[in-house]
Amino acid sequence: MDQVVLITEVHRPWECALVQEFAKKGWHVMGCSPVPEEEFQDALDTDKIHIFTMDTRSRESVRQAVRRIQEHTSRVDLLVCGTASSQGREAAGIANMSADLVLEDYQANTLGPIRVIEACLPLMDNGLRRIALLSDVQGSLGLGLSGAGTGYAMSKAALHMAYTMLHGDLSGKGFTFRLFEPGSEHETGASAEAAAAYFTGAREDEERVVMLDWRGQEIPL
Repeated sequence: MDQVVLITEVHRPWECALVQEFAKKGWHVMGCSPVPEEEFQDALDTDKIHIFTMDTRSRESVRQAVRRIQEHTSRVDLLVCGTASSQGREAAGIANMSADLVLEDYQANTLGPIRVIEACLPLMDNGLRRIALLSDVQGSLGLGLSGAGTGYAMSKAALHMAYTMLHGDLSGKGFTFRLFEPGSEHETGASAEAAAAYFTGAREDEERVVMLDWRGQEIPL
């Protein structure tokens, strides 16, 4: 049986490119997006790709989508959680922080992937057992970059902690993890190709908690 990947936020250009990359490699792709599937289904028209409506900010929406996915497959080998909200909606700096926007970013970028992982775990027991999360250098505490929207940067930093905790909780059950920084929109094609290879390949140091960019360079968490 062909391997199955579930990718969220596939209405976004980078995630859409990743869908196409996996389909080209022969994987069955379960693509999820809060955007109604008929709005972009034609761009992903192949028998390898199925699109489902999923708003990762809603636990019920996630569960409904997973129930629909189970009508097409009994397992998920690889789960890729995309970025649900992006930077640029608010000014940088704590002094200009909007608490409402911070909570929106946290719901989307931190809690969203956790909801998806929770719902998909029963489907992953008999597959590759790999979970990949997309992040951003703006969430790196080690680099401490300035210029990002406060809520966005905080939500990505929190995602890194969630990733570390998931690694500790699930690695003993045979799960492996990838944390990936896809780069700018100008690098989408090459970045998606590099991500597909990284997400499906083996690492000699699976016990390490690391974030890599599309060039294979390590980024401090």
